[in-house]
Amino acid sequence: MRAPRAWRVAVLLTGTLLLPAGRAAADPSTFVYADAGEPSTIDPAKANVNFELTITRNVYDRLVDFDPSDPAHLLPALALLWTQDGDAWTFKLRQGVKFHDGQAFTSTDVKATLDRLLRIGQGQSYLVDDIASVTVIDPATIRITTRAPNVFLAGNLSRIEMSSADDINRHAQDADKGDAWFGEHANGTGPYSFVSWTRGSQIELRRNAGWWGAFPKGAFDRVIDRFVNDGATRARGLEGGEFDLANFVPRDDALRLGHSSGFHVIEGNNLWAWPAIYLNMHLAPTNNADFRDALVRAFDYGAMSQYFQTGNVIPRGPVPSWFPGSPEQQEPPITTDLAAAKDALAKSGEGGASMKCVIPSGFPEFSFAATVLQSSAARLGIKVSIEEAPFVQAITAIKQDHSNCFVLGNANLSPTDATKFFAAHYLKDGFYNSGRYDDPALDALVHRIPTIADQKERDGMLKAAFETVVQSHYIIWAARPTTVVPEPDRIAGYRIDPAEYINARFWEIHAAQ
Repeated sequence: MRAPRAWRVAVLLTGTLLLPAGRAAADPSTFVYADAGEPSTIDPAKANVNFELTITRNVYDRLVDFDPSDPAHLLPALALLWTQDGDAWTFKLRQGVKFHDGQAFTSTDVKATLDRLLRIGQGQSYLVDDIASVTVIDPATIRITTRAPNVFLAGNLSRIEMSSADDINRHAQDADKGDAWFGEHANGTGPYSFVSWTRGSQIELRRNAGWWGAFPKGAFDRVIDRFVNDGATRARGLEGGEFDLANFVPRDDALRLGHSSGFHVIEGNNLWAWPAIYLNMHLAPTNNADFRDALVRAFDYGAMSQYFQTGNVIPRGPVPSWFPGSPEQQEPPITTDLAAAKDALAKSGEGGASMKCVIPSGFPEFSFAATVLQSSAARLGIKVSIEEAPFVQAITAIKQDHSNCFVLGNANLSPTDATKFFAAHYLKDGFYNSGRYDDPALDALVHRIPTIADQKERDGMLKAAFETVVQSHYIIWAARPTTVVPEPDRIAGYRIDPAEYINARFWEIHAAQ
């Protein structure tokens, strides 16, 4: 049980109770989470960034779940059984599940959810964009047909939140087909129900007493998702007891707090690269393959390891060794080699070149990686200028050829399928393909991998895709640190999700006994 803390509430005219900024509830049944930002939407068909998924992951359920300790091990959720027959998957649904508004969950809801997701084509839709049709067999049975056999479909569905067909049909009468309603309301079957959203401050959730799953002893009845943009402020609030857990605590603060009195460290693998530096393959001088090769070889990877202090490895390519089927340990290490960098630069004919990097603001790791690139390039006589901008502006700058590089953190939302990561980051129309990488042979290879039933053959194809991306020198994989989360001793149950950035499964978190 947590020690009581002084608190007060502000009562709005609406009657909503709010926790003032910087104060947490003394009520031990309330959990206060410091999130890295405010959602632009809580629509599960559009949610795509960490602090949007914080809400959707906890309010909605998915057909399939997986074990974070072994992500290849898929678990029943809203579906109890599933089978594949060629390009068709059949799912038998859990009986007796209800939405938060009391409506029963059936196969009609699955069809309506997937049809809407694919129509909108945003958020996590890329994970299941190969679905050709969804057919209701009976209220407890759904058949999903893909354009070609796809061995990864069940695993990818572990990320797709199920909405109510009644909500979809009722609000589809609006001019925007209900999108505005879903953007700021939520009605799922999940462990927590949506209560309120106070713009600029917080979202409140309440535990769903009728949830089909099991809560641990000491689970929290009320969750406050507080929007705290500044990482240092999140760290101070966690340290001072104002927050019970915090998202994206800067690593130096996370290590310091995690090893201090009253805290412990939770550490694990989930990042594919953090940071990764994307080089514009369309804009000079980074459109020159030899020039990109020079930057990759000149980069000071040791400086990044020193920055992260502990738990960092230098990636050998896009897929980490702990992911199922990864070829990384078979590949040569990527190391700093200034002599080889100078040779590549001479071959490029771009000696004395200048380039510009516009990077997302608010991430100290990204800023540090950019300065390491700047100093490493200077050793070759290359001038790198750096600008920081909000994420959307930064990624727009490189996509519109106003920047030669962009810094991004990489994680893969699918627990089993690396091809969806490739599709998002390296294929022609991928959202995170910020530097306009374009290789038709890679596109064909990535699309073929899921159709292959034999795992050994799939692994060989993944190795070929891995090497294609590495040899393009499109990415400088600056670091792959383990994620470090400081958890107060009064809290238990947090687990690092290996197939996502830092996020909280509120239904597993509880007061320490």
